[in-house]
Amino acid sequence: MFQNILLVALGGGLGAVLRYFSNVFFTSNFPSKPYISTLLVNVVGSLLIGLFYYLTELFDFREGVRIFFVVGFLGSLTTFSTFSYEFINMIDEKAFLLAVKYILLNILLSGICVFLFIRLIKS
Repeated sequence: MFQNILLVALGGGLGAVLRYFSNVFFTSNFPSKPYISTLLVNVVGSLLIGLFYYLTELFDFREGVRIFFVVGFLGSLTTFSTFSYEFINMIDEKAFLLAVKYILLNILLSGICVFLFIRLIKS
């Protein structure tokens, strides 16, 4: 049990740091598009979780690898709590079209990424 907690903490720390750097990079380089970072990490995170589950069909990973990568790293990298907060800010700013695009892009692109890798596993 302690080993699993340590794996989650290590993976989570790495994912959180990467999430932070992504946010710093995009808000610094694209100040007019502050929501790009969350969209990107959610889509990339969905690609990575799909890829991970595809690879688990090909290789026999230890449970600790899943705990570290999926629960820890991806759990802290992809931030749907931030997604929700940013959505509400768009609504408060009356940027309704942007808010709709933001929801659709996050959910559809992330879902499509996982769907494609699941299809790849089953083929």
